[in-house]
Amino acid sequence: MNINKQIQTERLILRSYKLSDAREFTKLGIIFYSTGKLNTPVKVRKYFTHVSKSRNEFTLGIFLREKNILIGNIEFCHMNWFDFKAGEISYHLHKKYWGNGYATEAGEGLINYCFKTLKLHKIYADTEPSNLASQKVLEKLDFKLEGTIRDKRQKKGKWVDELDYGLLKNEWLSNN
Repeated sequence: MNINKQIQTERLILRSYKLSDAREFTKLGIIFYSTGKLNTPVKVRKYFTHVSKSRNEFTLGIFLREKNILIGNIEFCHMNWFDFKAGEISYHLHKKYWGNGYATEAGEGLINYCFKTLKLHKIYADTEPSNLASQKVLEKLDFKLEGTIRDKRQKKGKWVDELDYGLLKNEWLSNN
C-alpha cells in the first residue's frame, strides 16, 4: 500500500521515503527481525522499493520538521482489511533522539491516520520485556497489554518473550 503522503505533527513530518533518503537511513542503525540490519544504501533502496509496492504494509521516515533531519522510521504492517481491519505499528529512532517524546508523537500521528483515514478497528504492537522505553511509549499511546508470548524469538542465541499490546479505535477516539 503506497501512501505517498505526509503526516505532520507539532515537531515531526512522517513521510514516504525517497530513494535519495537511503544514505541517511543507513545511519539510523535499524535492525529488522525479517531483514536484519539495513546497513548499505543498496539494501535500503531494495527495502524502500519493496514497501512502496506492498499492499499490506507501509513505512514512513520520521523527520524533524524544523531541520528536515531523518531521525527514525515508523511502520504499519500485517494489515488485515477484510475481517479484522487491523495492523501492527512499530517504530525505531536513532539513539541520539531517544527520550524526547518523538516516538510517542510519531505514534500519535500514525494512529490518527490509521483510525480516521484508513478506518481501521484495531492497532497492535509488540515489544520485548526488557524494552521498558517501548513499553512506556505504548502505554502513553493508550495501548493495553494483552498478553505475553513465551519464547517468541531468539536474540543473541537466547529465547526471549514478546509482550503483545492492542489499541481499539473506540478507546483512542474517546481519549483523543
